[in-house]
Amino acid sequence: MDKSIVSYRDYLPRLSLRERDRRWAAVWEEMILNGLDCLLVMGDDRASGQGDANARYLAHTNGQGMGTVVIFPLEGTPVLFGSPPHMHDKPFPVYKAFTDWITDTRALSGLKPVVETLRAMGCEQRTIGLVGFKSAGPYASNIFSREQYQFLLKELPAAQFVEATPIVEKIRTIKSPEEIEMLKRSGEISRLKVDAMIRMAKPGATECELFAEMVKTEIANGGEAFIFNLLASGSVTDTEQLQHLLHGRGQPLSPTTRPLKEGDLIITEFHTSYGGYLTGCEKSVYLGKPPGELRNIHDVAVECLEKGIQKLKPGVAIGEAAEAFREPARKAGMDFIELGFHGHGLSSPEFPRTATYPSVKLNTHRGAGPFSGFGLTELKENMVVAVNIDIHDPGWRKDVGIMGPADTVWITAKGPVRLVGTPTDFAVVSA
Repeated sequence: MDKSIVSYRDYLPRLSLRERDRRWAAVWEEMILNGLDCLLVMGDDRASGQGDANARYLAHTNGQGMGTVVIFPLEGTPVLFGSPPHMHDKPFPVYKAFTDWITDTRALSGLKPVVETLRAMGCEQRTIGLVGFKSAGPYASNIFSREQYQFLLKELPAAQFVEATPIVEKIRTIKSPEEIEMLKRSGEISRLKVDAMIRMAKPGATECELFAEMVKTEIANGGEAFIFNLLASGSVTDTEQLQHLLHGRGQPLSPTTRPLKEGDLIITEFHTSYGGYLTGCEKSVYLGKPPGELRNIHDVAVECLEKGIQKLKPGVAIGEAAEAFREPARKAGMDFIELGFHGHGLSSPEFPRTATYPSVKLNTHRGAGPFSGFGLTELKENMVVAVNIDIHDPGWRKDVGIMGPADTVWITAKGPVRLVGTPTDFAVVSA
């Protein structure tokens, strides 16, 4: 008697087949308009695992940080390749237990079986769009290596290969109702992590204990083990040493075993993943009585948040919205590491991205005047963006600042909706 394959779908965040059909129809439309017969989608673990975003968008599963390939034809059945092969095939292709979006799943052992499948689909003389991962961030490079691309050219010499990553990433910019629900839950877990951070921030606790409590909170509430937490701490009262408290530190530079003490500032920017959907949050906590200068920076940061979020509405120019976040800091004589916003979804940052660019570059293009080019591009309904507020007062100290309070915002026709609900008060813990 044949046994059915065990299913874990009820125990993980799931999207419906209706959502699958919506996405596939949108991608097929773009393929037709761009003259593409097939997409070859490559995923990997770059950018804290976000390199799987486009493959995950089409297949509703990731590569477990070990690599994914999706063949997405204009006509025919998509094929998902999972890696590593010895963990994928025995006793059955493991993705069959987790996704009902794609029924044809195979082991990924290099590109040879992928090429063989493309031939079997009749794509050896067709136009194939290559989809990697570019996003809108500093790691905006394609996933396909030179060796992989050369292999494809050698094995499929009559095929025409074109760049197609922006096709999928543009579609991902506007979130569906089901995606919004994923992001809402992600935001709820982010808020729980903020609360855990404040609860654990006390003299004698170590950075790594505080960090671990935030990770535990995420996983225990159904989030993925997605560890992106730019956490740092240091003494503000010790003026003899130069601190690194303008922006947090990524792994493995954080967390350390350093014990927290009175006079410490703790800063963080973190992401929470629920079903792959990321919400971003920033928050600062002080142990003891903070200096008046630091309180002033925090007050300006809150003003940046409140005035900026008011501009996160459909039809508002991106340059105008970015300027709204920066104006209070500029008037107060503050400087920033990041101040603005960028898209969030299955990766971060997605389009649009303004956090680190001077607003003059947002609003002008080759002397064309204000609000041209990227700055004139408008925010759209059902975009989701995360705010970055990392400011400092160079007239006081150039090594200490405030991160946050920052939130993730859903842009709706009725106005901006905060998905995390990050507390805007200055979190001060009595020593």
